[in-house]
This record gives sequence, structure tokens and C-alpha cells, in this order.
Amino acid sequence: MTDAESQQRAAEPATARARRPRRSLLFVIGTLDLGGTESQLVLLAKELKKRGWTVEVFALSSGGVLAETLNRAGIRVLYGLHRPNPSPEPAFAKMDSKPSSTPRTRPSVKAMLVLGAAVASLIVRIAWTRPRVVHAFLPLTNFLGALAGRFALAPLVVTSRRGLGNHQERWPRLKLMDRIANRLSHVVVANSHAVAADMAARDSYDINRVRVIPNGLDMSRFDDIGHRRDDTRRRLGLDSDDIGIVIVANLIPYKGHSDLIEAFARASQNRPNLRLFIAGQDRGIGPALTEQAQRLGVGAKVRLLGMQNDVPGLLAGMDVGVIASHEEGFCNALMEKLTAGLPVVATNVGGNPEAVSGLPCCVLVQPRDPADLARGLIAVLDRLPEQTGDREFRQRAMRSLYSTAAMVDAYERLYLADN
Repeated sequence: MTDAESQQRAAEPATARARRPRRSLLFVIGTLDLGGTESQLVLLAKELKKRGWTVEVFALSSGGVLAETLNRAGIRVLYGLHRPNPSPEPAFAKMDSKPSSTPRTRPSVKAMLVLGAAVASLIVRIAWTRPRVVHAFLPLTNFLGALAGRFALAPLVVTSRRGLGNHQERWPRLKLMDRIANRLSHVVVANSHAVAADMAARDSYDINRVRVIPNGLDMSRFDDIGHRRDDTRRRLGLDSDDIGIVIVANLIPYKGHSDLIEAFARASQNRPNLRLFIAGQDRGIGPALTEQAQRLGVGAKVRLLGMQNDVPGLLAGMDVGVIASHEEGFCNALMEKLTAGLPVVATNVGGNPEAVSGLPCCVLVQPRDPADLARGLIAVLDRLPEQTGDREFRQRAMRSLYSTAAMVDAYERLYLADN
């Protein structure tokens, strides 16, 4: 396809694409536990099914809270032969996860044999159903999905890079596996330009061959957010002059909660009305964060809320959002805070600069630097109360650039292109 033809296809209206025949699609993922990548897969799968695609999801491990969401949407979920015992987690499953404080161990022979059996079942499924597209996510399943897709002669094999390549440092074997997956893929997709550049540098891959498709967000969840502020603040015990600061991230060291608590303590020295709310599943560091807040004298001002089913409702009552991560690909939690209209302090990592570019009252700070994070917080706090127009501008920008429809349109163009 020529460049001119590619541009014409990209500009093809949705109504024209709707008349084109749909084919089947198989997604490949490690687990269906709650996470940023997994949530994006579920969102994409559901919307593609609404548009007439036949969608299946192949997960290496059974279970996961998102499996039921797919089942309710009428999307078939298939599993590899692996049936994990929740504790301890198999070493190869950790290869497809975000960093944690858990020590890394070499996968056992048994784990590798079970994994091989799962791959064999994936090859059989692809050969039997003949999907138009095999699309894999995350490092380990990128390798397995690309290998199985090519072996079974799938017409289009797509792999996704969802974050910076730090997993190669934690698992050196994945560097070779990433490069093999890149070679076997017809198309590699990154969710931010920062991720694409990182991949090109680490894997010696032509950046011009990487397709960048940003994450999408279900904007309908935020439609009535303007009417929910008072209820949320009453529920959380916030007075009218209190300033609510929020971070939504599972309690994992690389998410930077400890940096934020130290920065919050610094910012609170001359601002007694600040309150910090930490929402997310505790992955083992909750007690240490509570102890840190107490030691720094802000224990009464810091609340760990645990997992929240209604994130838009929580954000409705807040005044400032924070992303303190040490690494990110394209941060869903950042998108949610901006869609809620919050001014945001975010670490200058991954796709964060792309997301906040041109948005008022959003400050980038250095990762792993509580002093700079405190500086960013104070800079945003000094601008409160902000103009209504700034809040509305952030909301309009997010709806324009990162809607679910925009993301699904981009993937449909990719899947339906002549390769």
C-alpha cells in the first residue's frame, strides 16, 4: 500500500468502514486480573463486538475479575492449560506483570512445560477458527501470541508495547523474546510516542514501523461528574475549605506512594487544610505507608481507601490529582483525573508529558524526587481556586483525543488494512 493509499484509508469515514465485512479477532493476554492493560483490552473487545466483530480472548491463566465482564458482553474467554494456585504465583506469570517487590525466580521446568502446553492449545485454536487478527498484549504473551499466530498462519499478527522496557532489566531473557516477537509481528503497536521511542532504542527497531494508538477511556462514566462533588465530599468528611488531593493506583512501590506522602508532608507545613486520599488495592505496602504518614506527622490527613469501584465519583470530590509513578506507558489513571477536570501533578515519565501537553495547571516533576513533587504540588495549590474555563478545557481535550471511539477507530483501521 502506498503512502497516499494509507492516508486515504486512515481518513475513511466510520460509515464506510461499517459497510466492510468484519472478520474474527483473537486477543491473547496473560490474565484477566484488574489492571491498566487488561482493562484496555476489555474495553476494546466490547466495543469491537458492538461493531460486528467476532471476538475471543485467550488467557494463559484462568479466573480474573475482568473475565465476568467479557462473559456478560457475550465474548468467549478461552484459557490455556494453566490453572494457577494464587500463592505462590508462577514465575512465568510474573514476567507479564508490572514491577513489584517480590523476588524474581527462574521459571521451573514444570512451569515451562505447562506454558508450552498452553501455547500448543493456542496454536490449535488459531488454526481451527482462522481469525483475521491475532493481537497479543504484554511481554510474555507478545512472544507467545506472535509465535503461535505465525505458526498457525494467521493473516495479521499484532503485538502491543504498553510500557517502557524495564521488564528487560528484571527478566533479561525477555529482551530476546521481545526482539523475536517484534520480528514475527506484522505490526507492533505502542500506546504512546515515549513507549515507541523506548522500544526502538532498546530493541534496535525501526520507530517508523511502530503504530502509536493511545489508550481510550469510557467517557460516559464522567458525564454527570459535576453533580457529584458535594455528596463525595460529605462522605469523605471534607469541609468546604479543605483541599482534597488524590492518587488512584494500586499500592506497589513503583507507583511512588512513598514519594507522594513525603511531598504531601512538606506541602502541608504551611497548609493545614490539605487532605490526601490514596485509592487502590494494597499489594503489600499499605502498613508501611501508614507508618510513614504517622512518622511525618500527617497520619490524620492521609487516608488509604482501598479499591474503589466508582473512581469518577471519587474524583468528583477532589481538587488536585497526582501521578507519582517511577515508570509508565500511557497512564489510564492520569486520563481519568484529567477527564474529571482535575489539575494534575505528574512525574515526567513515559506518556505522561504527551497526556498533559498544552493543558492548563498541569505540572511535570521528576520521578523518585519527593522535593520536586512537593514543588509541583505547591505550584498547583497556589493556583487554586482555578478558573472554570481551565477545568472545562481539560475535559474537552480528553474527550476529543482519548475517547473510546477514537481508539477503536484506530484499531479498526489497522485490523482492516490490506497487509
